[in-house]
Amino acid sequence: MGEKFSKEQIYRDYKDKVFGYIRKHVNSLADAEDLCEDVFVKIFEKIDTYDETKSGLSTWIYSVTGNTVIDFYRTNHIHSEIPEDLSDEKSTIEEDYLNQESLEVLAEALRKLPREQMDIIVLRYYKGLTLQEVAEKMSLSYGITKLRHREALGRLQKLLA
Repeated sequence: MGEKFSKEQIYRDYKDKVFGYIRKHVNSLADAEDLCEDVFVKIFEKIDTYDETKSGLSTWIYSVTGNTVIDFYRTNHIHSEIPEDLSDEKSTIEEDYLNQESLEVLAEALRKLPREQMDIIVLRYYKGLTLQEVAEKMSLSYGITKLRHREALGRLQKLLA
């Protein structure tokens, strides 16, 4: 990664965002605090493996964060409580925390999607609906909505790469 960011700078820049994400997905404050600490331990242990040609630093950090929360659910056998956005789409973890310039790039990519896929993404992430609610709102089956959601995320990933 080079010397672009110090560990202290990464911690200062991302601590509140990482904790906010974890807290949104974990009921216990004590567990959320422990998981936030675990995330930064992992980040600092693996910082040498971060490849900026593959993803942005924030994407990498949120990937580590999402995986840590999923591991927490799996380790504690809390399968029934795994939030839909965690169990299905780890690649979307960053949605709550995109900075303004990333939002402009994302908006441009969204405009390139077929209308139906764009609507699914907007309803899911900007309106905060579950995939079931998106399906009902768009008069589609849940299975079709889930499939088109995945296709849309795949297209977005390619457009943003």
